[in-house]
Amino acid sequence: MPVTRMLQLTEIDPPDTPVRSRMDDAKLAELCESMKQDGQIHPICVVDQDGRYMIKVGHRRYVAASMLGWTEIRAEVYHPSEWNGDAAMIAENRCREKVNPVDEALLFAEHQMRDNLDEAGLCARFHVSPDYLGDRFRLLRGDEKVCDALQTNQITFAVARELNKCPDQEHRRYLLDIAIRTGYSSRVMADHVRQWRANAAPTPAATPANDPIIEPQSVEPHSFACHFCGGHKDPWNIVTVQIHKHELEMFEAFMETLADPKTCSSNDSPTAQAAPRA
Repeated sequence: MPVTRMLQLTEIDPPDTPVRSRMDDAKLAELCESMKQDGQIHPICVVDQDGRYMIKVGHRRYVAASMLGWTEIRAEVYHPSEWNGDAAMIAENRCREKVNPVDEALLFAEHQMRDNLDEAGLCARFHVSPDYLGDRFRLLRGDEKVCDALQTNQITFAVARELNKCPDQEHRRYLLDIAIRTGYSSRVMADHVRQWRANAAPTPAATPANDPIIEPQSVEPHSFACHFCGGHKDPWNIVTVQIHKHELEMFEAFMETLADPKTCSSNDSPTAQAAPRA
C-alpha cells in the first residue's frame, strides 16, 4: 500500500514521458490560483526510485507548486512493484485538462516498445478500446506536420484525422494551412478532402453508344494448299483458278461420284487426273 507523506520538491523528478508535452497556460494559471486559495486538495502519486521520487500522477500540481514557490508537496509514495503502470495517469487527466491525443499516442508507443505489448495488452493497461488506440497510433503514422499542428493545439483531433485521409501530401499541407488559419470544423475539412478525391480521380474514356466493342480475333497465317486434297507440297504445281461458286460446287459433287474422289495424292504427287470441263 502507498504511504502518504510530505516530500521536498527537490526530491521529486518529473515523469520520463509526461502525459502532456505542453500545458495550457491559462488552465495552469487557474490551477495555481486554486492551490493558492485552497491549498493542495489531492496528493500527487510518485514511485520511490532509490531515494528519488518519480511523478506518476499530478505533474501539473507539481509544476503549479513550483510556480507558487512551495518547497514541499503531499504525495502518495509507491514501491515500484506496487505501481500498476501509467493507466491512472491517463484516466485522471481525462477528468481535468484534456490530454492531447499526440501525447497519448507517444505514451502508448513507449509502453508498447518498452514492454513488448500487443494491442490487447495496451488496451488492458490503459483501459481503452482498440479503436481509441488505433486512432492515436494513426496520428504517428500520418503526416508529421498534421501531428505537430495537433500537438500544439492549432487544430483539433477530428480535423487531423480528416486531413490524414488525403493521400496527396501537397494538397494535404494546403488544407492544413487552411485549417490552422480558418479554424474549419472536421465536417468542412472532410468535404474538402472528398472534393479533392472526386476531382483527382481519372475519368474513364467514354465508349460511343452506337459502336459495338469488337474483340480482337486471332488470324491464322496464310498458307498455299490444294483445294481438293489439302496437300501443301510442291507449291509450284498449285495454280490459281477463277471459277464461279455454283460451278465449283458442281465440280466438287462430280468428284465425289468417282471411285477415287481425290485426283491428287496426299503427298501432292503429279498424278492428278484431269477433270471434265464444266
